[in-house]
Amino acid sequence: MLARSAKTCRPTQVDERERMITSNSTSRRWSRLLPAIDWINAYTGADARADAVAGVVVLFITIPQVIAYAYLAGMPPEAGLYAAVAALLAYAFVGSSRALAVGPTAIVAMMTLEAVSRFAEPGTAEYIVVAGKLALLTGLFLLALRVLRFGAAIGFLSHAVVTGFISAAAVLIIVNQLPTMLGLPSAPATSLIDVTRYLAVSWVDLNGVALTISLAALAVLFVCRQYLCDVLVRVGIGSAMADAICKSAPMFVVIGAVAVVGPLRLDTQGLDVVGELPRSLPSLDLVAMTLTDVRELSLPALLIALVVFLESISIGTAVASKRRQRVVPDQELGGLGLSNIGASLVGGFPVAGSFARTMVNFSAGAVTPVATLVTAALVIVSIVWLAPLFYYLPKGVLSAIIVISAVSLIDFSALQKIFEFNRTDAITLVLTFGAVLLLSVELGILCGVLLSFGLLIRSASKPHMAEVGRYGSSEHFRNVLRHTVSTCPEVLAIRVDESLYFVNARFIENQILERAVDCPDLKHVLLICSPVNFIDTSGLEMLENLEHHLTDMGATLHFAEIKGPVMDHLEDTQFYRQMRGRVFFTTDLAMRELGGI
Repeated sequence: MLARSAKTCRPTQVDERERMITSNSTSRRWSRLLPAIDWINAYTGADARADAVAGVVVLFITIPQVIAYAYLAGMPPEAGLYAAVAALLAYAFVGSSRALAVGPTAIVAMMTLEAVSRFAEPGTAEYIVVAGKLALLTGLFLLALRVLRFGAAIGFLSHAVVTGFISAAAVLIIVNQLPTMLGLPSAPATSLIDVTRYLAVSWVDLNGVALTISLAALAVLFVCRQYLCDVLVRVGIGSAMADAICKSAPMFVVIGAVAVVGPLRLDTQGLDVVGELPRSLPSLDLVAMTLTDVRELSLPALLIALVVFLESISIGTAVASKRRQRVVPDQELGGLGLSNIGASLVGGFPVAGSFARTMVNFSAGAVTPVATLVTAALVIVSIVWLAPLFYYLPKGVLSAIIVISAVSLIDFSALQKIFEFNRTDAITLVLTFGAVLLLSVELGILCGVLLSFGLLIRSASKPHMAEVGRYGSSEHFRNVLRHTVSTCPEVLAIRVDESLYFVNARFIENQILERAVDCPDLKHVLLICSPVNFIDTSGLEMLENLEHHLTDMGATLHFAEIKGPVMDHLEDTQFYRQMRGRVFFTTDLAMRELGGI
């Protein structure tokens, strides 16, 4: 009876296990599509309170920043507010980061200005339409990269290139704000040379009132950034809250400037102010794209998409690591793509993850993306009820906010580290930096990408190779140039620290033959393949040629420590079936049999 009972229960147990496996697989699939499922299921009242506080705190830095970045992008102020709301709402449920605040950023705004100003005058209706098309195309490129699983490819961009690009872009951003801070009309171009020439001619027409207010705002922001946090901590405020208050300084500066400019009517003295803001929410409108639009905007949209992803994934990863969370690059591509499409629907411009707003969100205790939803809701309230308060906001104050934000983008410690550690990286950084400053932001990032791939190819084409010998009486073999080792004149043992493929095949063959020529008693060449992960057709042809040349020299080609997957492919080739040499399991065994050491 017990046996029969067990037999009847077994199918039920198997079915239950299969059902659980299927259920878990379905859950994981939905989690990949909607990462919000993971945190919604575990959401608590304490999380809600923490997110609400963080959302309110982030509001104080979001409003002045996004208005400033809209101005930087050549867009009306409300476009920054609309883009921020749409981006936050779209990203909250699709992005994998729980603290990333998406919206207008300085670098992306700068790239938008450079790309769109070729087709229309900044601030015009046509300009706004083209910017919306650029945001839509940027979002579509990000979604396409998501489908292609491009997330892991971000590692192909070297740190030197990224640092050079961001630093140069920050310098351009700062320089482009100088005319506004001086009370001059905006510069007619974005390049360093053109803006410098414009300032040299126009500085005599500066507005003293605008310059005074801009410098005062800049000084307050600098003091808050450098010193206020320490002061607040000394008086008993928690470090996290103190940091959030300091980063909210732009809102306090905005309030102070409006309180001064409005009652004194300084706008009548030539001071340029934001002016009237619409008190209504935007209507959703899908911009019409033509083949001509796609052709003209594809390159800048693709480069902006690359920068958006690079900027966002760096910030999101840095924050997630502090809480032992994980940011999935491919999911970020999807979230950022939808955010940019959302921005285009409301008349906005391309968006990315913001470093400042993300750090404030994190420092204020945000647990989930609900915090950014709270911020988005409060921005909507501000648009409807508080828009008139920004009428007297000086544009010079917005420029000061942009300048302070841009200065933080220049990582001087990283620059110093690169110059001290690697000369090639230093040259790459300088070339990228110069290309961005002297040519354009787009050409600069394009040059940086090409340099990254060039360095990758150069490194792969000349892999490290080492002649090795036995270290003492052990089974370990080390480089003859670095250690005192035992070798055999009849055996040349070479370790190639790279896979064998078309990029390096010719170099490896030449190097081995050159070393073989220098060994008059040579009878065996042992190729140690422990670092080799794959061999392509060019690599196989190189091995055939190498064996042929060594045979003519009276030597035999052998192999050691070939990895299983590589061996599986090699066994199916005619070269393996006809080769004269042997394949040894270990280098130790090969050297004992071939060289007697």
